[in-house]
Amino acid sequence: MNDQEMLSDEQVDFLCEVMNIGAGNAAAALGQMLCCEVNMEIPIVHVLTVPKVPSILGDPSLPVACVRMGMVGDVIGDLFFIVPAEQRADLTHLAEQAVGLRNSEDISVLTEIGNILAGVYLTAIHEFCKLHIYHTVPTTAIDMIQSLLDESIVALSRQVQSLILIENELIVEERRIRTILLLVPAVQSVRTLIDSVEGARTAYGFE
Repeated sequence: MNDQEMLSDEQVDFLCEVMNIGAGNAAAALGQMLCCEVNMEIPIVHVLTVPKVPSILGDPSLPVACVRMGMVGDVIGDLFFIVPAEQRADLTHLAEQAVGLRNSEDISVLTEIGNILAGVYLTAIHEFCKLHIYHTVPTTAIDMIQSLLDESIVALSRQVQSLILIENELIVEERRIRTILLLVPAVQSVRTLIDSVEGARTAYGFE
């Protein structure tokens, strides 16, 4: 494996276990925010080549809500929390019921949900992989997928071969809401991430 390659299948399996632990904490935090029970399916972790990223996110012509954050600390790069248009409507409706928000305030809800998920998952990576990673203040925009991601994806395509994409399915009041967290490590952080995940996998006895 060279510095431009990402995680092996065994390392991805271990990262799935780490994310699953984080998902339980995220569900509890989201439940408090939305004033109702929230469950999460086991997150699915993908390591994708850069050209394949837009295809798994859905129709590139449809608008999505995208919360963008920076990663700082031992691993630097970008984080994107993405909610497809139809899922955004469901989340907004739930938030309106829970805390009386109006449509004009739904961006703040999506920003806070992205903030929660990113924080919980980065904390799980910190606890298991001993990496100090934090995210910056989030900003939210609504646009087509390609427009929102082009800057980072184009820059990355010249540096690294693959990215980490985490699919989350929230179950809230019988609604299934799909969201995506995209981790885009800077090229100088890839080796740090790989070595830390492999070290943790070995230390915890994952074969």
